[in-house]
Amino acid sequence: MGEKLRLLPLRRLAGWGPGLQQLASGALGALMAAGSVFGGLHPFGLALLMGAGTARLWAAGAGVLAGYLIFLPLADGLRYLAAAAVVLAGRAMFPKQFWPAAAGGCGTLLAVQLMLAVSGLAGPPQSVAAVGDAALAAAWGWGLFRAGARARRGGPLGAESLLLCCAGLCGLQQLPAMGLQPGVVVLAAGGLALAFRGRLRDCAIFCLCGAGALAAADPDLCFAGLAVAVGCLAAAYFTPGERLGCATLFLAGGLLGVLAAPQSSLAVGFLGSAALGEAAFFALPARLLAALPGQTDPAAAQRPRVAGAVSQLESVASALTGIADTVNQVYETLPRRGESYNWVVDYVAEELCRTCGSRERCWVQDYSTTMDGFYRLKPILEQQGRAALEQLPGQFCRCIHPTELCSCSSRGYALYRGRRESRVKAGAMRAALTEQYSAMAQALSQMAGQLGQSIAPDVGKTEQLGRLFASIGLEPLECQAGFDAAGRLRAGVTVSRTPFSQQELSEITEEAQRILHRPLTLPRVDHCRAVTTITFSEQPLYFPRYGLAARPAKAGACGDAVEQFCDCFGNAHLLLCDGMGVGRPAAIDGTLAATLAARLLKAGFGAQSAARLVNVALALKSDEESAATMDLVTVDLYTGRASLFKAGACPTLLLRGGKAQALEGSSLPVGILEQVVGQQDSVALNEGDWVVLVSDGALTDGSGWLCQQLELCAASGSTPQQTAELLADMALKRAEGRRRPDDISVAVLRLERAVD
Repeated sequence: MGEKLRLLPLRRLAGWGPGLQQLASGALGALMAAGSVFGGLHPFGLALLMGAGTARLWAAGAGVLAGYLIFLPLADGLRYLAAAAVVLAGRAMFPKQFWPAAAGGCGTLLAVQLMLAVSGLAGPPQSVAAVGDAALAAAWGWGLFRAGARARRGGPLGAESLLLCCAGLCGLQQLPAMGLQPGVVVLAAGGLALAFRGRLRDCAIFCLCGAGALAAADPDLCFAGLAVAVGCLAAAYFTPGERLGCATLFLAGGLLGVLAAPQSSLAVGFLGSAALGEAAFFALPARLLAALPGQTDPAAAQRPRVAGAVSQLESVASALTGIADTVNQVYETLPRRGESYNWVVDYVAEELCRTCGSRERCWVQDYSTTMDGFYRLKPILEQQGRAALEQLPGQFCRCIHPTELCSCSSRGYALYRGRRESRVKAGAMRAALTEQYSAMAQALSQMAGQLGQSIAPDVGKTEQLGRLFASIGLEPLECQAGFDAAGRLRAGVTVSRTPFSQQELSEITEEAQRILHRPLTLPRVDHCRAVTTITFSEQPLYFPRYGLAARPAKAGACGDAVEQFCDCFGNAHLLLCDGMGVGRPAAIDGTLAATLAARLLKAGFGAQSAARLVNVALALKSDEESAATMDLVTVDLYTGRASLFKAGACPTLLLRGGKAQALEGSSLPVGILEQVVGQQDSVALNEGDWVVLVSDGALTDGSGWLCQQLELCAASGSTPQQTAELLADMALKRAEGRRRPDDISVAVLRLERAVD
């Protein structure tokens, strides 16, 4: 939609009618006919007639004929007029073919030159020039014909437009301008427009080709073309989207060109022409600049085009939240049926007493006595599930169907209990479903926020990285390198599905570091269907050193599960999940919670979202109650900021500056309630700081001795693995003699500096 709006001014301009287009074609034809290169060759008029589209051919032909008559000497003009007439005739007879018209025009040009040479009116230099004229006309016309036959794929500048611009610049130099250089004016204005749009490659192509055209038209203007190219390229690279910045850098390039001018008069003319070019650039309306074909907004060029993906993720998150809210609201408004013991009484009255002759006496005259009997029967049904004849209360001594009353009451209570159990299970499933929807919505919203963070792409680094993969035989399908809001380098390359060994990844990383000029970690490789995505991240400031020791209470089964890993977002994670109890059931719960939470964290989920999904998984795992504590520490390796999340976990030991402390929090394990009751906190870590997670089996004598021992281990230079082993062994000795032994796990993380 935005692109269509930007193109709207040009569409309105194109809608002014075919008359304006024909007039422009005629003016262009006259200008190209006047164009001169290499000291007297005029091939562009013939080239235009050879390659122009049929819709503009005759208007261009009229302009070319007029240009030859007006701008060329009479003798030369007649020679080119004859060739132009033959070309028009060839295009009229063979409108979709190039070579008949080209052969006729070039042949006519050479035939006239041959007659002049035979008659002695022209010498060998003129004959050689005629051959060059014919060759240039045929080559330029072939380029126009081919470029006009198909739309240029990719990029804002078409090959046809570039050829016409270069020929037009040569023609502008033949116009009288009182010492100014019209070609320089147009080249400067066009180059600045492209520079403002941030199109570095297109600006380079336009300016360098234009500089070559000016040098071919007048060798003395070689300095002018190069000066314009230098100024426009500097503006496109350093200040895209800034008019004043582009003009300032262009002026600096122009001053360098003045120093290279061969004559002072040319230098003055160049300065005046450059100033007019800048004035024309400033005079262009902003809407017209934004409507340049194929161009994008410079601000949008500074970030990846992920707005659609972000919007879609936000829409999905909103939809999931809406589903969860709707299900809960509908459940609250539905009527509750069969939720009390009175339903059993109504069932007996309907099934048994409706046809009984004593109905009037039992349910009208002695109603209170009957209801009292049913309520005295309730404890018996709750305890045994059925009632025997001898267990009937005395209030039913007048019942004429005691046996049927016992069986009907038992059957009604069984139905009542089944409906109650079904309602409880349905409520649990509903709560789990809505909680899962809400957790997924929260996670998707977080991902949308991460995806929507602006990234400033680096065009040069992107191109070099793409060439690196192309040089090893992996042509990139997509490639981007740039910096996020925090100034961290991010790069991603998508290629056809390819497996990589560890050595290959190391070699690719070394080459990428040389290109990107930043230290990189080993890339993350993701395979999705037929493509493979390699993601590079700048090496963080810190590096985690892990240690782990476990002492199970029963051989072969440990209820504690630990995960230690770094994700692709520059975070280090230390996760400990303790299944309730010991042995195999606890091991299943702890491993399930730790494995699922680790996978969610690696995918980019937050701690709260991961805990909510783990809570749902444990609740639905089986009919038996399942629960596990969740203790998570996430450290941003770029800043050292640590986030702590606890759900029923033991205190976290933190050592900073050689002093250890225990961080506690009130929370409940996951899997117990419908919603997670956790606690989050954050602390700042520096190089050399320690974080230790322990299961409740290590806290037999509290956390004081753990803090003291941690300080001693850090002071003695012990590694994290040695510290974990020592703390686990000491906790095991302190737990000897306990009536109910418990699993002991110690997970250690020490933050070390990775980049100097």
